[in-house]
Amino acid sequence: MYRRNYPGDPGMHNMGDHNTRVDYRSNPGFLTRVGNSLVGIVVGVGLLVVASGLLFWNEGRSVQTARSLEEGLSSVVSLENIDVSFVENNGRLVHLSGPLKTERVLRDPMYNVAVQCTKLKRQVEMYQWVEHESKREFDEGGETRVETSYSYSLEWKSTVERSSSFYNSVGHNNPSTMIVESIEYKAEAVHVGTFLLSEVLVDKIADFQTLPPQYVSPLEDTKIKLVDGVFYHSDDPYNPKVGDYKVTFAYAGLAGDSKLGPAKTVSVIARQDKDRLVKYTTMAGDDLELLYQGQMSPKEIFLKEEATNAFITWGIRFGGWLLMFVGFGCLTSIITTLVDWIPLVRNLVAAGVMMMNAVFAISLSLTVIALGWIRYRPWLGISILVLAVTPFIISKFKKPRPSNREPYNYNDSYSRDRFYD
Repeated sequence: MYRRNYPGDPGMHNMGDHNTRVDYRSNPGFLTRVGNSLVGIVVGVGLLVVASGLLFWNEGRSVQTARSLEEGLSSVVSLENIDVSFVENNGRLVHLSGPLKTERVLRDPMYNVAVQCTKLKRQVEMYQWVEHESKREFDEGGETRVETSYSYSLEWKSTVERSSSFYNSVGHNNPSTMIVESIEYKAEAVHVGTFLLSEVLVDKIADFQTLPPQYVSPLEDTKIKLVDGVFYHSDDPYNPKVGDYKVTFAYAGLAGDSKLGPAKTVSVIARQDKDRLVKYTTMAGDDLELLYQGQMSPKEIFLKEEATNAFITWGIRFGGWLLMFVGFGCLTSIITTLVDWIPLVRNLVAAGVMMMNAVFAISLSLTVIALGWIRYRPWLGISILVLAVTPFIISKFKKPRPSNREPYNYNDSYSRDRFYD
């Protein structure tokens, strides 16, 4: 009865498996907003400093990576025979392609799953309650009404959902730990031909595929049931309960011919150290230790690396610009705060300030990028710097448009008045 008469009161509204909490908070006054804007100026300056450092570092990183790739492509040696380690290639950057080989079969003793591969992964999920939160806000003049809705559903999750932190844990209790855990098995020695791959190269083999049902066998333990290649710790896999487990397996890098298919072919570029493949340090200071799936030439591999370098470079550039845009937004927030009590003016000023912030962010980003390039390619850096200041030069020297209206002549007016008199 109380909730029916006072639905807006703070507290929890229980609607089946949905709960809604209503809170109120006071809207900040004018002086408070001005104070927040002044704090925003300090934050904005900090963001601009961070963004500038990020952009400057990124240009140096991009150039260094490009130089390392150029050096690698010009010095790499392709091995025609991968079954023999030639002494004259020790210390050199080499390229080779071939099938993966391992000495032992990877095995999960708990579920009796065995695959001759580079990596075998056991993936465990537990059936448990999951909390979903959504929030809505309503401006009611001097205060804001905040409605926070909580809903609960049963899902398979690979990590424990802490029900003790739920807003409403009544009837939504989960186990605090998982007695069956996920695990990844990795082959101790992985070869391509006669060459042993380094740990870094092995870590690059991550093309996981789900183990087909026909390669999984039922267990003697009747509490663990097998359905379509998935192990269930459940009395009824089709109607699971909270605390039930689901276990699947995936493998990566087949390392021998089997019913699953032929051994996986990879292409590697690294430094030959006798019969091992390890990192190659370039003169620019980068490490080259590359592995790709399939048979690829050195040029194809380095083209992929160049594309990756370009993607990372432009991604960081955009991130740096975005930080600068937010930084300038913090710096200029005081302007919109001073006029936010006038609706029409507030919208016009906000739009203008946003455009101004975008232009400032672009210009400052280009300036920092130019400074980063001047060290490596002076003419390119100077060209970018000129591009950065062009908008300000144009705006400073742009002449006002002349008016088509002729100036008013007071002498002619006086003469006409005397004539009519």
